[in-house]
Amino acid sequence: MRRTVPTLVSCLLVMALTACSSFTRKDTEPLTPLPESVPVKPVFNTADEVVAALERSGVECVVLRRRGGGSGLDCAAEINGVKVENEVHVLGTEEFTRDEVGDSVASWRTPPRFRTIVAAGNWYISVLKPAYAPQVAEALDAVVLPPLLPLPDIPKKPRYTELDSLADALDASVGCERREREKDAANAMTCVTERSEEPCAYLELHGTSAERDDALRLAISVPELSRFIVTAGNWSIQFCDRSLGREAADDLGGAVVS
Repeated sequence: MRRTVPTLVSCLLVMALTACSSFTRKDTEPLTPLPESVPVKPVFNTADEVVAALERSGVECVVLRRRGGGSGLDCAAEINGVKVENEVHVLGTEEFTRDEVGDSVASWRTPPRFRTIVAAGNWYISVLKPAYAPQVAEALDAVVLPPLLPLPDIPKKPRYTELDSLADALDASVGCERREREKDAANAMTCVTERSEEPCAYLELHGTSAERDDALRLAISVPELSRFIVTAGNWSIQFCDRSLGREAADDLGGAVVS
């Protein structure tokens, strides 16, 4: 399974959109290709095939309504006890190129929609509760593409080759004790900071700037998530305490994303 960004907790507004709005060819404008991280497979012929693949992976998604014949539908899955609605879109390979799929995906990630998308092959799913997009992506060997929300200028340095080095830098600033690495993420850990009894910092190293930005955008796309994020170079730290985050940002030379 492909590595996706950490699970968050949220709820976004549901927009009822018709299948015909999911892709409109703009002959006068260049197409926006899919990001390189989007795998070329699996490929599906219908939206029902996507639902069936979810079910085979243990994520049952009950069909709520259908759109555009067999190319689109809305379904609801229960993930960690939460009802998660998904809008499934399949663009037939005989009718649409990969770049046209990318252009359709881009139209959902940008204003006015700002949706979180799970994508692979010739299909994509708009996950209406972004916190659960990683589970949907994992079930389908796909990737999560967060909404393209604007980010501040992020310093290129400092960079860290080891997660413990980032934790040591944080420890020298606002503390980083009782460190615990995430079971499903080799380059992520939590730790307890000053003035906190429970883990208050989530540290992560990112392979590329694009991966870092995706993680940041997914985090800030969840307004209910009370997090203060500091980032620079190839790392990010999410704090549960705003004052600690600001202090760490000054000490570590990071930009604030919140």
